[in-house]
Amino acid sequence: MSDRTAVLSVIWACVSSWYYGYHLSELNFPVNSLTCITPAYPPPSRLPLCLDLDSTRYSIVTAVFTVGGLVGSLISSWVVEKEGIKGGISWTGYLNLVGVLGMGIAPHWLLLVLGRFIVGVSSGIAICLVPPYLSMVAKSSPELASKSGQIGTMNQLAIVLGICSAQISGLLLTGEKGDIPGSWRYVVAISGIVAAVQIATASQIVAPNEKGTSSSDTSATIFDERDADVEEGDLPRVREEGVDEASPLLSTSTPTPAKPTEQLNLHSILGNPSLRGPAILVAAFMAIQQLSGVNAVMFYSTPVLRPLLPTSAGVVGVGITVVNAIMTLPAIFLMDRLGRKTLLLTSIAGMGITSTLLAVGLNGGHQTLSAFSIITFIASFSIGLGPVPFLLVSELVPSPAIPAVSSLSLSINWITNFFIAILFLPLRDFLSTPVDPRDPQSDRRGEGRVFYVFTGILVVGGLLVWRGLRPGK
Repeated sequence: MSDRTAVLSVIWACVSSWYYGYHLSELNFPVNSLTCITPAYPPPSRLPLCLDLDSTRYSIVTAVFTVGGLVGSLISSWVVEKEGIKGGISWTGYLNLVGVLGMGIAPHWLLLVLGRFIVGVSSGIAICLVPPYLSMVAKSSPELASKSGQIGTMNQLAIVLGICSAQISGLLLTGEKGDIPGSWRYVVAISGIVAAVQIATASQIVAPNEKGTSSSDTSATIFDERDADVEEGDLPRVREEGVDEASPLLSTSTPTPAKPTEQLNLHSILGNPSLRGPAILVAAFMAIQQLSGVNAVMFYSTPVLRPLLPTSAGVVGVGITVVNAIMTLPAIFLMDRLGRKTLLLTSIAGMGITSTLLAVGLNGGHQTLSAFSIITFIASFSIGLGPVPFLLVSELVPSPAIPAVSSLSLSINWITNFFIAILFLPLRDFLSTPVDPRDPQSDRRGEGRVFYVFTGILVVGGLLVWRGLRPGK
């Protein structure tokens, strides 16, 4: 595969990862534009400017995206089996277009919920299929193989660019306060336009397996065999037992015809001692990514930074997403130089320290310390724990096992994301006390204690990385 073909292929695939980030954040900024007490009908349109959403309904609209993502992750292995990995990524474009159409013309909040569910399914499939697709591209030539980390990190970069672009679109289209009535529909429509472009250009994209390029499977080269009997010699044995590189994830390594073989299902993977350890390890890393508390830190970013910056709360939120995007760039250049383990340990150490500092800052009312901790925490996440787990899915197991392991690990990622969203505020309230005991809704004392919990989880995650991964690329 030529460099130009590889670049186009990577950009095209990463559009699907961009959907995930965009839809995560698209309704955050224009929430005031979306929710109105009395819906209005501007002539000549019969679509309401706003939808009748109270806080409960808005929470449902937000959470259903996670439910759709879980469904998408669970069916991703089946999609690859039916359509191949490139066909599966094409599916995400069609699903995204349908979901955006439903949201964009929604006259009622229930249709908005349905549209959010569909784009969630699209995003769930995307984050399962894009990382192994990028691995395919990296293995399509020796020159690209030396840049596998850089290519793989493009998935995370696309996600954070999606989050950032959604915030910026909300700022530009719905005003500084996000309250221009009806303009939220334009924010939603942007991802539909992008999906139409991706669909239109799909036929021009040539996946590595369509060119008959060879691929050497380097899976499981950084898993620590002290925890499971995974060595490079185990992987050919898996293929000799009836699984070869005719998987839809990789092309055959020889020009002679090969019998199509079935992908490994989850039952067979967990029953194989050589594959069970890596599969569980990848799933654990995906869980740690969400259990680290990164979304909780994002939750606190606006109220903490608002008093320190001479601007609106919305612009502060946009600034945080820009920091997230910028700090992903160093990971692209460091991934193949320092290796996955070093970046993960550095990232987790930085997050653990700043999570503790954030707890101290919130408990003591130290706004400057809290602001510094938030920015450093997000920067630490962006260089390691954000991009690396997605890379490991296609590096710790052989190609026939990738669809099932990807489906398992990303499903766990969605589930832990959902539970953090549901349990974070109750846990914060449980660990803190109201300033006025007679008014439970008053400001709370010790609300930073919840971040000590995240610090403990990060310590466990760091030990898991130290014990489970070998140094190296």
